[in-house]
Amino acid sequence: MARKARVKSSTGIYHIIIRGIDMQPVLADADDKNEFLNLLEYYKGRCDYEVYGYLLMDDHIHLVLKEGQKTVSNIMKCIGVKYVAWYNARHGRDGRLFHDRFKSEPIEDERYLQKVLRCIYQEPVRIGLVTEVSKYKWSSYQAYLHETAGVIHIDKVLASFGKDAAHRKIAFRKYMNAPANDVCLEACREKITDEDLFSLLLRLSGVKSGSDLKKLAKGQRDEVLREVKAKQSTSTWQIAKVSGFSQSLISRL
Repeated sequence: MARKARVKSSTGIYHIIIRGIDMQPVLADADDKNEFLNLLEYYKGRCDYEVYGYLLMDDHIHLVLKEGQKTVSNIMKCIGVKYVAWYNARHGRDGRLFHDRFKSEPIEDERYLQKVLRCIYQEPVRIGLVTEVSKYKWSSYQAYLHETAGVIHIDKVLASFGKDAAHRKIAFRKYMNAPANDVCLEACREKITDEDLFSLLLRLSGVKSGSDLKKLAKGQRDEVLREVKAKQSTSTWQIAKVSGFSQSLISRL
């Protein structure tokens, strides 16, 4: 079946999500995250794009950017190829790191741009990593509060909150922290495939086959199943089908 064509943005602005294959980490630690940001800034000067926001999570990445000389697909290819080579060399692995092609959605107006930024900035709060947006280190939120551009092109977004410099910063902070049920493209909304789920179970268990998985000690088995269940892109039914453990067992964990 042919791939569905990527929806083009008339403004050139996109919300992009990159995630790891079988939900494995793609940004395992601070060094990985800093390297990704270095590459984001490096290619900004060579591909002539503007970055309006980012959120770096261990197993996926949100970017909000406007394409320039190169298309968004070419931009992500440049960054991805370089980062995967660096990551594989550092972590002693080879092969693919990212799941298939990246996901994207067009951003056609300032209001939706604001909404997408709020959606990604609030994600660490929604899933319980932090209690406030400002406490998550690996997002571009602080760049707007302190007006420190760096890799972020802050003027367009801040201007959408008003002309007065002091007022727009207050308005930005208030909006980004307001309780919201924003719906935008999210990494956790795509259901994991059975194949990727099986690979994830083996990797977390440290075993090589389904029969070995069934032989795990109860404590280790339950820990692995709880971690997979918490991923939110699968179901107890799918975990039971792929793992061979009963759905009632998984539901109780």
